[in-house]
Amino acid sequence: MFHKGRILCCALLTAVLLTLPLLVVHSAGGRLEGKILDPNGAAVVGAEIKATDEGTKQTFTARTDQQGRFKIEGLPAGNYTVIVSAKGFSEGRKVSVKVDDGAVVPLDLRLEISRVEAVVAVPTGGLKANTDPVYQQLRQQTDVAGNFATVNNLVLKKEGAEFTLRSGEIYFFTPVEGRVTGAVFIGEGELKVVPPTEIEKNTLKIFVNEPTLTEQFTSLVLRFTDKTFDEVKASANASMASGGAQAARARELFRENQTLLRKRLRDNAELRTLADLYVPEREGFFSAFIGGRRYNKLVYYFDPLGVALVSPEEVLLTSYGESDAGLWTAFHRADEYAKGTASSSEDHRVIDIVRHEIDASIKGTRLTATDVLTIRALAPGTRVIPLSLFGPLRVGRVTDEQGKDLNFIQEAKDEDSDLGVIATQPLEAEKTYKITIQYEGGEALRDSGGGNYILGPRSTWYPNNGGSQFGDRAIFDMTFRYPKNITFVGTGAPVEPATLEGDVAVAKWSSGTTELAVAGFNYGRFKKKEIADKNSGYNIEFYGNQELPDELKQVQKDIEVANGNGVGNQTGTTLGAISTNSMADSAIADAQNATRIYNAWFGKLPYTRIAMTQQPAAGFGQAWPTLVYMPYTAFLDETQRTQLFGVGGGTNSFWRYVGPHELAHQWWGHMIGWDSYHDQWMSEGFAEFSASLYAWYVRKDLNKFVDFWEEKRKDIIEATPQTRNRKPYTVGPVTQGYRLSSAKTGGAYQFLVYPKGAYILHMIRMMMFDRQTGDSRFQAMIKDFVQTHYNKNVSTEDFKQSVEKHITKEMDVDKNGKLDWFFDEWVYGTEMPEYRFEYQVAADGSLSGHITQSNVSPKFVMLVPIYIDLGKGWVKIGSVTLSGNTTYELKSIKLPTPPKKAGICVFNDVLATSIQNVKG
Repeated sequence: MFHKGRILCCALLTAVLLTLPLLVVHSAGGRLEGKILDPNGAAVVGAEIKATDEGTKQTFTARTDQQGRFKIEGLPAGNYTVIVSAKGFSEGRKVSVKVDDGAVVPLDLRLEISRVEAVVAVPTGGLKANTDPVYQQLRQQTDVAGNFATVNNLVLKKEGAEFTLRSGEIYFFTPVEGRVTGAVFIGEGELKVVPPTEIEKNTLKIFVNEPTLTEQFTSLVLRFTDKTFDEVKASANASMASGGAQAARARELFRENQTLLRKRLRDNAELRTLADLYVPEREGFFSAFIGGRRYNKLVYYFDPLGVALVSPEEVLLTSYGESDAGLWTAFHRADEYAKGTASSSEDHRVIDIVRHEIDASIKGTRLTATDVLTIRALAPGTRVIPLSLFGPLRVGRVTDEQGKDLNFIQEAKDEDSDLGVIATQPLEAEKTYKITIQYEGGEALRDSGGGNYILGPRSTWYPNNGGSQFGDRAIFDMTFRYPKNITFVGTGAPVEPATLEGDVAVAKWSSGTTELAVAGFNYGRFKKKEIADKNSGYNIEFYGNQELPDELKQVQKDIEVANGNGVGNQTGTTLGAISTNSMADSAIADAQNATRIYNAWFGKLPYTRIAMTQQPAAGFGQAWPTLVYMPYTAFLDETQRTQLFGVGGGTNSFWRYVGPHELAHQWWGHMIGWDSYHDQWMSEGFAEFSASLYAWYVRKDLNKFVDFWEEKRKDIIEATPQTRNRKPYTVGPVTQGYRLSSAKTGGAYQFLVYPKGAYILHMIRMMMFDRQTGDSRFQAMIKDFVQTHYNKNVSTEDFKQSVEKHITKEMDVDKNGKLDWFFDEWVYGTEMPEYRFEYQVAADGSLSGHITQSNVSPKFVMLVPIYIDLGKGWVKIGSVTLSGNTTYELKSIKLPTPPKKAGICVFNDVLATSIQNVKG
């Protein structure tokens, strides 16, 4: 018979624990769930929730039930903007909500009664946003009453795409500044897209089952600043006229496109158009929103300044549909491939930010700031300066170096709020300018209760370079004013101890002479502990909150209620004693060990301190220069985590290695950055590899090291619901970066870039390992790589050159000093071998056998290491080079004593679908 109290407590705990993000959920993707309440705590029924992936722009929706609850399942891993709307209430909004595969993310919101939004006070003499006259003309267009043409087999050839307008009518926007900037086509047409590389053809195939796309369409909405209008007007296949039978429908499509861009895609097309109108000599961009018969949410972009989502590539074909959302194909211009100049190192920025001087105040969760930006003009003639600023942070005023007010663009926070500053005169290339931006808002910093705060927009809480995809390295000087009972921890180092001005603390932080790609801060009621580590030369700091965030407090409260009913003791629950500060010494020790290892292997950082800080996020960590954000759950002991997440989640290796991984980003990601998304695999992969060194040295258990790589291998080769049942390695190479994730492939990015990026470095290490000198060759190579590119961004080819500089004779398979064979297979390729070693040990101790490589193409080559165990552990005796599907005969090798066992790849030296060692 079951005890009633025990059943009650188990049910209670189940309900309580479901409010926390779980690590192991047996469903595809992640899940958002929660309640929407009014100011009095009553349920808001029928509220619409929209969750938009900030990378792919894919949107998922739900509505609240009678209890105000909602649930959105099957979300690909990523960062989401969540918008809640309900009649009679102001819009609710959360940005950068991180969703992991297999995780449940709780999200409760209280909506305020709708009222007129207070206007941000603009200093005297300041210009209002969006008042530039040319911009207003672009923004206020509502019709296509300009030129009209009938077309017959008109072909528009754009980079990588061909639009054939077989029959129909094309309606042009009214000219602005004498230029036509868009059109609407209605009729019958065909789009052909032929990617120029095999990688891109394979990526496109994921979405359309073919390496090229041929799509019939019935409408196009075009936006452009190039010569498209002139091409149509001059074509013998177009007849210019006035009127048009489809004018009303064209007007409707134009307005639908405006709504799509402004409300859903949050892309200010008019701002991008304005930038070219002010520099008329530019080549101009072209974009097409395609009403296809099969795929009706396709968008084609060509932008010589780089398409934002995939810059520096200039061409992108993407879909914002729910079932096929993703970046379908992206590539460079045809002449770049012809000349061999196509590269992820291309720089399309129009400005370079040299310095940020930020003066900010925090009151509650409201941030008020002024940033003086020192910029260097890169593109001559630039007038519109594109910047990235978190939408709810509203700009009040922008001035130049002489204090003169500048026009700026920033639409409503819940629309296409891209920030652009308009210079009064064209900028001169290589000349330095200063602009001052004043802004404020209340949504960048979120209060999680108990003195726990989280900075949502990590890289856009200040005006960042809108033309730089992965940060624009600059000097940061920051002054912050905040309540004296709160602790502020920034990037860089404090210039001096914080001072008091009444009840307000004032802290000054600076990166000194070291340029940072990004700057940030953590903020909360912290308890600090620190140690000066003489071995590494860094000051290691730990900041833990004195109280728990509200979500965990609620768990404690419910357990106390259960215990009060006399049922808690029967569950063995001890969550009532949770304290993250109790793990401070352990966290500092882990940080010390990791930094010592990384210092020895990779070299010294340009920083003097590293701060491990607690953040009120349960399932992920992040690292900024000198500042590591750790999930508060990482500072719970294993027993507590197991009670929260179950045995699988509580003992998951994530908790063991999240600290070493995030610390490694001080080297990989910050000191050594990356040029583009094609190169980000080195940041995440190398940080993951670094965690393996932590396992090697600190865990002091060779089995833990092997287990580490076995776990990574399974992540790469096994199909799961989180990857839409695709084997991650088949989706694409690591150089496809975040494009690996899509509606078709789920969270493939996470299951490939992290583990395979790590495996690539692991295989290089093991190939360079020498029985006499150990890892000295590998360490020399990796330190040389770091010193050569110290505090710079790098490309994959930069890394390849560094490895080739230290190539060993055995690795030089092609006898040309190059590692094309390795990088083509493992970095730019998707092949995965299988190995089998059948061996025999003769009575005299000699070893013989057969090593077979299979399931690869004829050109696939790999070095396969052979090991023996004479009773004191594995010893490498050599390697064999295998080409294609082949079997190598290992002839009798005389050994001093008979080995207990033999094997190939015993340290998971080679990534493979299967490695079998069989003694005959």
